[in-house]
Amino acid sequence: MPLQTTRTSLPLTLEEVNPDWLTRVLRTQFPGVTITSTVRGAERAGTSTSARFALTYAAGGTGLPAAVYVKGGFDAVMRRRVWAALIQEARFYAELADDVPLNIPRAYFAGVDEQGRQGVVILEDLTARGVRFGHATDNVTLDSVAACVTGLAALHARFWGNTRLGPYRHWAEPQRAYLRYLCRPKHWADVLRRPDADLLVQLLPTPEAALAGLDAMWAANDARTPTLLHGDCHGGNLFFEADGHPGFLDWQCTFPGNPGHDLGELLLTTLDTGDRRGWERDLIGLYRDVLVGHGVRDAPSREKLWLDYRRNIMHDMVSSVLNPYDMQTAEVTTITAGRTLRAAHDLDLLDALAQP
Repeated sequence: MPLQTTRTSLPLTLEEVNPDWLTRVLRTQFPGVTITSTVRGAERAGTSTSARFALTYAAGGTGLPAAVYVKGGFDAVMRRRVWAALIQEARFYAELADDVPLNIPRAYFAGVDEQGRQGVVILEDLTARGVRFGHATDNVTLDSVAACVTGLAALHARFWGNTRLGPYRHWAEPQRAYLRYLCRPKHWADVLRRPDADLLVQLLPTPEAALAGLDAMWAANDARTPTLLHGDCHGGNLFFEADGHPGFLDWQCTFPGNPGHDLGELLLTTLDTGDRRGWERDLIGLYRDVLVGHGVRDAPSREKLWLDYRRNIMHDMVSSVLNPYDMQTAEVTTITAGRTLRAAHDLDLLDALAQP
């Protein structure tokens, strides 16, 4: 897909997503199309803002999508916080998505406005396929998680050590800067009033300890062979077809890095503590088997993958445990934080961080 990088402004509010603008940008995929009216609904606000637009076309629109999802930085406060992620997702769909061997939404447009620090994507309406969207409160089966692990292994194998990743290495930095920001003392004090805060301070008594843990994890990750990561592979960024086949949403945090990042976030956010304890070793073994099956000759041993998985719990110790309530609900944050904290204790996070 050609990336629409422009010095003219992309829409900054959902109200600006009108038939004229949609007509202009969708003509890159559907030449000659004309949209005469839209109906907006299903609005969702989080890191980005999205809404479903039902479309009416001139001359019937046979074979054209009946609706699309428009996603971007349509909230001014959140856009200032995460504009880099918005631009990265647009570039992902324009530059990398065609080579990703996963079930992901089709993109009809990916636009970047560098001057306005805005990124906008127009995606297919997955509800038309009857998919089920993941959520932290789901009771996820072993087969479902295994299918997700298999998908991640296929993705990682496709890009394993690929020199093409070089220009994207800096994509790790916006997420790292954000995690450092979450460790600021004022926010830390607020987190200490949440459930399970005692489990946090037993491992990381101060925000300085959390920052040191992040630095240790990143140093170890950066020394490993990189691959393309989803980068934000929590349960809320999954969807499932009617037959159970998984798909992966929200590519705002993708970057080249260590697979333990994706594996840790997936298992810790989709599995309750009992299931995670019972299944995690087998799932890491499955991951390696699929990686090797896709031709990765220098695949890490199970022991190294296990260590990377344990070490990357540190990511979730900040992204999940310190997650602000305006990024996820208190319910979701409490669930994922509790799972992460128990995994950090079970798997001796501090020992993993100390390993070479």
